Amino acid sequence: MWTRSGPFRYAVVAVTALAMTGGGAGCAIIPTGGSPIPAREESNSDPLNAPYVRIIASPPKNGAQPRDIVAGFRAAMASVDDSDWKVARQYLTGDALTEWNPKGGVTVFDSAGPKEQGDASGVTMTFHGTVAATIDGEGRYQDLTLSSIERDLAFGLTKVDGEWRISSAPPGLLLSSADVKRAYGAFDLYYPDISHKWLIADHVAIPIDPSESQVETLVRWLLRGPGRSLRGAVGKVLPPETALIRVVPDGDSVILDFTSSMAMIGERLDQIRAVSAQLAWTLNQVIPGQSIQIQVNGEPLPTDARGIKFQNYPEFNPAVLTGDQPAYFMKGGVLRRVDHDAGDPVVEGAPGQKTMEFTSPAISGTERRAKVAALGDDGAVYVADMTTEESRWDKWIAGVKGSTLTPPSWDRYGAVWTAENVAGELRVWAAYGPAPQRVMIPAEIASANVEALRVARDGARVAMIVDSGHGPELKAGPVLRDEGNLRIGELRTLVEAKEGQSILDVAWKDGQHVVVLSQSKKGGRVCTTYSVTDGRSEEPKSAAHVSSISAAGDSLLAGSDDGGDGGEVLSWDGKKSEWATEVKDGAGSPVYPLG
Repeated sequence: MWTRSGPFRYAVVAVTALAMTGGGAGCAIIPTGGSPIPAREESNSDPLNAPYVRIIASPPKNGAQPRDIVAGFRAAMASVDDSDWKVARQYLTGDALTEWNPKGGVTVFDSAGPKEQGDASGVTMTFHGTVAATIDGEGRYQDLTLSSIERDLAFGLTKVDGEWRISSAPPGLLLSSADVKRAYGAFDLYYPDISHKWLIADHVAIPIDPSESQVETLVRWLLRGPGRSLRGAVGKVLPPETALIRVVPDGDSVILDFTSSMAMIGERLDQIRAVSAQLAWTLNQVIPGQSIQIQVNGEPLPTDARGIKFQNYPEFNPAVLTGDQPAYFMKGGVLRRVDHDAGDPVVEGAPGQKTMEFTSPAISGTERRAKVAALGDDGAVYVADMTTEESRWDKWIAGVKGSTLTPPSWDRYGAVWTAENVAGELRVWAAYGPAPQRVMIPAEIASANVEALRVARDGARVAMIVDSGHGPELKAGPVLRDEGNLRIGELRTLVEAKEGQSILDVAWKDGQHVVVLSQSKKGGRVCTTYSVTDGRSEEPKSAAHVSSISAAGDSLLAGSDDGGDGGEVLSWDGKKSEWATEVKDGAGSPVYPLG
């Protein structure tokens, strides 16, 4: 729907009229002979300048007909040069001016064309089409292409002093997919976790403001703080009431000059480092390789704040797992590590011994004293150390008689999670030891059945396969942490319930993407990657014989019931676009740490 924009400030290029109306009224046009092309500019050493493409809105023309008025109004809505929509408002009557709220969100509407009805006193222009997406005021993009939501949007028109004007308009902004691609940039905003030790990414759609550089735009959005989808799930290190004064290029560096309250971070080195990492990771998208300097009212801050570089903060990587990662699988009733050169050895401790029948293992991390959580033969969640021979299985989450617990999942803070399905009631548990705590959940799933629950590796979000009586759906939402109390926040539906559809498994690829194993009568069994922040999906991978999945970045493992003696472990070969056998003869339940 949209693409990442260029580094910084933009130049003017006009484009043809909007695809939705098919007309050219209401915007200045420079013929391009096809796709819009950027204007040529003189060479400029200022790193805060780069070209871009935009629509230039024009006020209504005398004698314009209803179709042209609506076309002009639509063009003015998509003009990035008019952030207050002053030109767009000229197309409205007085009553419509008081009712229309351009900040009420964006509807991305791909229309089949307008229909006109009315007489000399009034006209209604109705557009029938598909809602492709929505964007709220916090930049949350919601892809709706898979939902195929069709809608009629009506513009009422009447004459004012002999000229047609819009008397009623749909709420918010109504843009086409092409408008969004021109007028918005897609970026990751990074926020520190609650311990200030790593970063959590939030993918947002940010409207282009040609009056400022993209560095300015991104910093101002960071200063606003996270939107409601992450508020409470991340930490706060930028001092409140801080404002950005200016952005100044300085050779290979960029100076960010803030108001006085930013000086508060100089009191704690850990806070300086967290702020520096937040700025470095966010701004690396638009000024890669350049360093950043923090100033307060023109005066530099000490230590890290003088020369902030992206490469100096690798430990803040929100992906958690980078490079080649250890992978594990079950075979012969014990846990083994994937290491073909060493014969896929069993792990140390109780998980590598047949001291207890267990299934569905989850690994707490790659640190030296990693733990394994698993379901015991009694259905409870047990935990054991896998790095010492003396380790034993301890029962952390028991559940109640007659209930079922979902396979366990670790978060980065050392808690193991599971969902408990009791008759008519859903309970979610998180445990740092043998004393689990109840996690508050949204009312919409209070009586639902959860078939799988997975916490993202960064600990900020949770994904669940939920069935509220209409079939399985995949939902995701933030994990809100308030003084030790845990709560799952607002849920977003990524995969809707459909007749004949099963959702078999889900795994986190990184902090913003999940891989979903699903099956339908029409499409068979496939693995599909979804973004939990905007809902967009990638092309499905065929998974005809896959029964379980685990992911880490671009690496994808699967368990299969084929392969002789009960199953095999597969890996996805991206170059050949096919599954390759890793381990066979009774292997299964492949798992990467966390996720």
